[in-house]
Amino acid sequence: MGVRTGAEPSYHGDGGAGRWQWVRVAVPALCLALLAGLWAWWPDGPHTPATAPGPTARPVVGWQVAATGGRYDEGPGAWGVGDTVVQGRRDGLFAYAAGDGAVLWTVTPPRHATVCAMSPGVVQGVGLVAFGRRGRPCATLVAVRAADGTEVWRRTLTGGGLVTGGLAVGGATGSTVVTAEPEAVRARSAETGAQRWWRGVPDDCAPRALGADTDRTLLVEQCGTRARLIALDTRTGGQRWVRALPVGTPEVTAAVVSATPAVLALSEEDPRGTRAYLGFDGRGRRTATVPLSGPGGELVAPDGVWAGTGAESPPLVVGDLLVALVRRAALVPDCVVAYSLTTGREVWEHRPRGLTTSALAREPDGRIGVLAATPGGGALIVLLGTDGAEQGRVAPQDTGTAALSIRPQLLPVTEGHVVVNHLSMSGEPGVFSLR
Repeated sequence: MGVRTGAEPSYHGDGGAGRWQWVRVAVPALCLALLAGLWAWWPDGPHTPATAPGPTARPVVGWQVAATGGRYDEGPGAWGVGDTVVQGRRDGLFAYAAGDGAVLWTVTPPRHATVCAMSPGVVQGVGLVAFGRRGRPCATLVAVRAADGTEVWRRTLTGGGLVTGGLAVGGATGSTVVTAEPEAVRARSAETGAQRWWRGVPDDCAPRALGADTDRTLLVEQCGTRARLIALDTRTGGQRWVRALPVGTPEVTAAVVSATPAVLALSEEDPRGTRAYLGFDGRGRRTATVPLSGPGGELVAPDGVWAGTGAESPPLVVGDLLVALVRRAALVPDCVVAYSLTTGREVWEHRPRGLTTSALAREPDGRIGVLAATPGGGALIVLLGTDGAEQGRVAPQDTGTAALSIRPQLLPVTEGHVVVNHLSMSGEPGVFSLR
């Protein structure tokens, strides 16, 4: 692995996408592209009356970084840390200044390896990235300081390496990072990489999802046709509670949306199985079930969780609310809906007239940022209060210069917002800013 500053390096692939990428990425991508085209042809799109917006800013697209790699190369993630944006690509990590897009540093994987996993965030300024060679386990774990790209520590994982979604960071206090491997769940110090605790995975079971904060680590473990949610103490690894999950088939996907409060996305491949967001209280009792599909529309699920929308975007947990993107009256997600985590019932809906919705982010001031797209595919940001009322927009005069792909991520930063297109199929920029 190397760390470089200055100009961005050229792309070096690993020989092209495999068949699994066409199943997971290409087919949904082509379907969504077709649906988006039909939405653009539909003059206004079905809608409910929109809440009157607040004062509209007149921002600009401050800078852009061109996409690289193959058409179906999907980025593993991104971090927004203060005035720095870190983009994960197959060929490394690339950090940009949020203000002007200047390249701050780059981290490249070893020869013939690619970035195969990336933690969803950072703890004490340190994020995790994993490298692996094609067809081999994702087994080289590296802690990187987001401020300057310095490698803090490195570990080689044994056995099968990381499982999908097997990286989590444990919050600001204690600086713990947690990994899920086929044989064990391990917690390490973010500063040194020293192992703090481990929990073995039974022989007939497999980890399906992992999430952590300062206090609690959540693990979804599947054993044949049964699955369970396990809550652990992030500091010690001690087991707090275990709850059986409502599944009855071996084909299950899951994602931890929030460790505290405990919120899980769960989906069985069987269309008659459970497909829902589940909320739990501090003792592990289920308090809310929000179906991913039903009369209220099709909810967008996190990456890797089966859902009917074809889109992937994690929801937000705001107090006792689950805020998610939903496809209701359109062919693609077109509104934002909040559900109670104590009852599972809908609390409010916001449907921006004539726009589709692509991603959510929590703003520094507590508001909800909604990354939306015009019928032509240009990006803008709708700002909502926690009650669902629209409080303003960040919309460049020429939205055509800010094109969204089908896998965008919104990052609020010190000097505005940055959008990372994790999959660029039609020449959309890999990264661009709105300020």
